[in-house]
Amino acid sequence: MVKELCEEEIIYKQLYEKIPEEWENPVNDWTELVHRCHKNGIKFIPEKEPTKMGTVLNEEDFFASSGEEVKCIRNLRYCPPFIHRLEFIKVIYVLSGQVVVYLNDIKYEMQSGNFCIVTPGIKHTVFSKQDEDSVINILMRISSFSNAFSGILMEQNILSDFFWRILYTKHSNRMLLFRCPNDPKLDRWVEKIYEESERESGASNLLMKSYALIFLGIVMREHLNQFQLLEELVDDVYVLPAIIQYIKNNLKTVTVEELTTNFGMNENELRHYIVRESGYTFNYLLRDLRLRKAVYLLRNTSMSVEKIIEEVGYYNITNFYRNFKKNFGKTPQEYRDKEGIIL
Repeated sequence: MVKELCEEEIIYKQLYEKIPEEWENPVNDWTELVHRCHKNGIKFIPEKEPTKMGTVLNEEDFFASSGEEVKCIRNLRYCPPFIHRLEFIKVIYVLSGQVVVYLNDIKYEMQSGNFCIVTPGIKHTVFSKQDEDSVINILMRISSFSNAFSGILMEQNILSDFFWRILYTKHSNRMLLFRCPNDPKLDRWVEKIYEESERESGASNLLMKSYALIFLGIVMREHLNQFQLLEELVDDVYVLPAIIQYIKNNLKTVTVEELTTNFGMNENELRHYIVRESGYTFNYLLRDLRLRKAVYLLRNTSMSVEKIIEEVGYYNITNFYRNFKKNFGKTPQEYRDKEGIIL
């Protein structure tokens, strides 16, 4: 899947070949790179960066509408290693070649078949310096992840727990690095995601999401013994995801008392633990999970609003409408009318 160099890559390659040593250290922005070039006697460099760069990239920079949940882009070869942070989840997959990835200022070499999962807030960059390199970035919207990838979250393993902690924890400095040998199955599904994203008539969100789910499913089944968690594990690393999953599975009836029985804490301990680990109260988490479930049902079923309210565990209709409007700026029916029903 190696392609000819595009116009921007040719510009970057010409600069790189003049001062390759300056590409060995990450830079913060284009101005800093221009300064490095001038310092080395290179005067002819574009005043503006050839491709979009930014120190913080948010969902609106890549996802055109709220209905898009997965995007896929090819990493530009020879692009200077610009440090940036994301407000979404990113999988960096090396289809061919060998690249360097900087994660929180630490350098890692990755080769064909390797990939890493970068969480929101992580300082990182990728540097590829060979024509034969092919690196694909799979982007997943975090604001709808718990609904779009609910099947992944229902699994019981380190990867599902990893995603739970991304969604509901204050600790955002976690990364997974997979040192996999080439797996043709993973290659195939990454290629399918990329090919669908490149369709001129527009990519299908349903297919993109399905391909990404299959990719993650294969990783869970066959490659969990090949990951490196780039953060020290603590004894209670699994407790918060388990609590959240329990709440999610029992939205209609769950109570604090029920959680204390299941997780061996008294009420004060449980409430303090949830706040300490996630930054949210139990009541906030319960309300948030109920509203996320309501949005999923509005977008993916023809169930009536009244039935959805009952399904997610709200017994005060006025409170549901007030909370929904506060969170999403629309009534449930207005939300459904705008987003449509995706079956």
